[in-house]
Amino acid sequence: MAGKIAKLFGLIVLAASGAYVFVYLYRWEWNRALIAAAFFLAAEVALMGSAVLERLRRLDAKLDDAAHRTDVARRHLQATAPPARNDHFAWLSPSSNGGEMNVFVPVLLGAGVILSGLAWLVERISRATAGAVMEDALAQRLGPLVLPSAGLVPAPATVALLDGPTS
Repeated sequence: MAGKIAKLFGLIVLAASGAYVFVYLYRWEWNRALIAAAFFLAAEVALMGSAVLERLRRLDAKLDDAAHRTDVARRHLQATAPPARNDHFAWLSPSSNGGEMNVFVPVLLGAGVILSGLAWLVERISRATAGAVMEDALAQRLGPLVLPSAGLVPAPATVALLDGPTS
């Protein structure tokens, strides 16, 4: 109730000081207009601060309520959680699946890791050694396409000899 009375008082001060600013400006009383404008700004800042604080209080209440609901949900989840398993590697125990195939999956996974490592090693070795061999084979295949060292146009002396003697 006190908050509503304070807001009502702030609105009255805001309206009155705003009205007096215009009255004093109409009368050309600059100093009184400045004082009334200062009261107007103070009332406006007070009302805005009050509104912001009220919204912050409501937000805080919502957050507290959400935290309470989260705690209730957490307690419910903990109360209804299934019992913890202590045998994480049950497939290794002799009693599961008759005991014949209980290490098949880890052996298969281990073999896959080893084969992947070998494939990586072969790839690295082939990348290091294949470059020179591939360049040699490419050079042999492109050899017939290489331009002659003297060029395609013969030298001027050679051209004169080919035309024959001029008289």
